[in-house]
Amino acid sequence: MGKVLKENLKIVIRIMKEHKLRSALSILGIAFGTFALIVMISISFSLKEKSRLEAEKLGKNVIVIKSGLVRVFRKKQRTISSATTLKVRDAILIKKQIPHVVSALPAFTIDYPVRNKGITVKTTIIGTYSEYPSIRGIKVKEGRFFTHREEKTGEKVLVLGAKIPEKLFKGENPIGKFILVFRVPCKVIGVMEEKGTDISGTDQDMLIYTPLKTAMRRLANVDYINTIFVQVDSKENIKEVKKEIRFLLRKLHKLKPEDKDDFTILTPDDLLRMQTQALRIFTILGVVSAVISFLIGGIGILSVMILTVNERTTEIGIRRAVGAKKKDILVQFVMEAGFVSFLGGFIGLTFGLLLVSGIYAVSGLPKIFPQDFILISIFVSVITGFLAGVYPAYRASNIKPIDALRY
Repeated sequence: MGKVLKENLKIVIRIMKEHKLRSALSILGIAFGTFALIVMISISFSLKEKSRLEAEKLGKNVIVIKSGLVRVFRKKQRTISSATTLKVRDAILIKKQIPHVVSALPAFTIDYPVRNKGITVKTTIIGTYSEYPSIRGIKVKEGRFFTHREEKTGEKVLVLGAKIPEKLFKGENPIGKFILVFRVPCKVIGVMEEKGTDISGTDQDMLIYTPLKTAMRRLANVDYINTIFVQVDSKENIKEVKKEIRFLLRKLHKLKPEDKDDFTILTPDDLLRMQTQALRIFTILGVVSAVISFLIGGIGILSVMILTVNERTTEIGIRRAVGAKKKDILVQFVMEAGFVSFLGGFIGLTFGLLLVSGIYAVSGLPKIFPQDFILISIFVSVITGFLAGVYPAYRASNIKPIDALRY
């Protein structure tokens, strides 16, 4: 059996050398199908993993409540409508009245320019409580976070995100120095560890943290908040807690049944679902393009093999005349089609993995190489070749030796 396969393989290689352009065109369709499948699936898996890692940055089992109607488009939060109905008491009552809530942290977020020695940086100020780092899973790299006492008295102190000191202080140690938030001088007491962008699209390294009272009274002069971070005791209870929060907030805000919510509740699963919907379309398009490429490649192999059978009628007759059976001819032509498709699949896989590796290196995406799909792509390419070669092989095996020799 091994000898027969070896001889057939020699014939395949000889035929491919004789018809280089034809063989190359047959290989190209299969190669592109494998290439498209590997690239699209790998990038899709990598983006899903990136979304999962970014969801973890939101905090452990954290629900985010935003005032007004907020939507996330392409990982950017867009405020559709604003509201001033979210209050600190809402956070207190959520903690007191809803089971499974570990903590409910009110926050006031506002975009403000900050200045130091003529350098201005646009950033986002978050006024919140001292428990914020533990809920969001972030840590102070230098200095410290503000205390409960500073929070109660509304001290003008700031903790900077990881990227801000480099922009404002150009390598100098910012701890203990003052910067202007709009026109208010505030003291820098800490710098956070680098955290990156979370799933909602917020670059946490460009945030500045200050006590809630400082943000509400000294910076913005408002009596409302625009964010509440709710930590739930377990992931399994997030869905139920979300329903309870919605019911309670509608009651507190005196909304009628026909009124729309004046707040938005976002969970990690909600944000992941938004990302997954976009990725699903990307994956489907990739698979469709791969299937079309495989079909085109299969049709190409079929056409080339039929042409090859017509050109090699004499060869087939001689082989039959010297004792080759129908089965031998059938195996030979099926092997030719299978080898061409395998070669195309291998080339497509190689270039696909090279491109994916380059994309990972440039973009910083998680390096995901789905081994199952790598094997599936090779399997599909070979099966495509075998199926495309069945009819030409059957046709070749049914040529009568006397007719072939006469031809």
